Amino acid sequence: MAETLAIHGGTPVRQDPFEGPSHHYGDADVEAAAEVIRSGFTTDKREAFERAFAARHELRHGVAVNSGTSAIHTCVAALNPDPGDEIIVTPWTSGGSIIGLLLQNCIPIFADIDDTYTLDPVDVESKITSRTRAIIAVHLFGNPCPMDALRDIADRHDLVLIEDCAQAHDSEFQGGRVGTFGDIAGYSFGIKHLAAGGGGAVLTSNQSLWERAVLFRDAALPRPDGPLEGRPYANYFLAPNYKINEMTAAVLLSQLDRLDGYIERKIEAAYTIIGGVSDLGVLTPQRVRARDRHTYWVLSFTLDTERLNCSAFDFAEAVSAEGIPFMGPYIDSGREGPLYRNPFLTKPDLYGSGRFPLDYERDNPVDYEQVRCPNGEELMGRGINLLMRPSLSSQDTEDVVTALRKVADYYLAGSP
Repeated sequence: MAETLAIHGGTPVRQDPFEGPSHHYGDADVEAAAEVIRSGFTTDKREAFERAFAARHELRHGVAVNSGTSAIHTCVAALNPDPGDEIIVTPWTSGGSIIGLLLQNCIPIFADIDDTYTLDPVDVESKITSRTRAIIAVHLFGNPCPMDALRDIADRHDLVLIEDCAQAHDSEFQGGRVGTFGDIAGYSFGIKHLAAGGGGAVLTSNQSLWERAVLFRDAALPRPDGPLEGRPYANYFLAPNYKINEMTAAVLLSQLDRLDGYIERKIEAAYTIIGGVSDLGVLTPQRVRARDRHTYWVLSFTLDTERLNCSAFDFAEAVSAEGIPFMGPYIDSGREGPLYRNPFLTKPDLYGSGRFPLDYERDNPVDYEQVRCPNGEELMGRGINLLMRPSLSSQDTEDVVTALRKVADYYLAGSP
């Protein structure tokens, strides 16, 4: 007989939350921030971090900004797109992947995914029209997109390829680091592998994209060592203030040397958990291609909900009650997600009471209520997810496995 679940009054697998922070912030980080304050915020930590982060990827230019959302907005703005231009993207991603393109008056066109949870190149190519300007490749949870196929599509159709690496620091596609395959890439430093409470970055080796990006993040003002150096002080095109704070940049620079260790510990923990439940046959991990490196910002499984006779939401709730903080389907897939089901797109609620840019120079406005990505909806609606921490101990991973097995055994036994 299956053990009674904690959610039904049974004894939970663990009583205490996981110990240890998501990242280790120590004296070196405190001193880095203090140095900025002592200087009166006159240090050059931003420039130092930009150089170091770009060098890590063997790219020419880094542009530090104040968030991951700002980073992707800057990537899109660097193209200087026209209103109504279309950009192909996955609907299984944070809203930060598309907010910037909408603010640039572009239109997100959603393509389906496969069991890697990343873009299906065949569906991407089927969505290309005369108005398509770019593709955003989102390396979801740390798993790389099929960059060879997407690069080929972009080149053949004369499109810009943007990489959203927010969740995928140091992930690798076929031995090459993500962020280096596209024309420009954006990163987030909120609660990601490399983190400082906020911040983001744009990387590129394309000179014209860098020039537009570095100006865009700073209200298009002429600055020393910038593209408009020596020009009269003025705003040269419409742009926000997305500059990163010097203290945030200082902490990122201090944390950079620890990034490898954070990622390796997450990968090791993920492998242990996956191996511990592999014989159950009802939890399928996100597929990783041979020779790719998934860095496991999130560990995700797709459930066989028919055999378990429960929803992914119910399963995740039961595991969480055991003391293991699993979440249900990503971005509430099956309820408010994927993105094309979010109210700001379905109403839509973008610019006042109109439908701009969804109706710009179109006989029929884009209607997201009619959009479907059937493979992704079926797959991601059955997903459960665990935000990985570099501080996970062997006891922690053992408890994760125990909780997953306990809940799976309960549902497989047909318990009410």
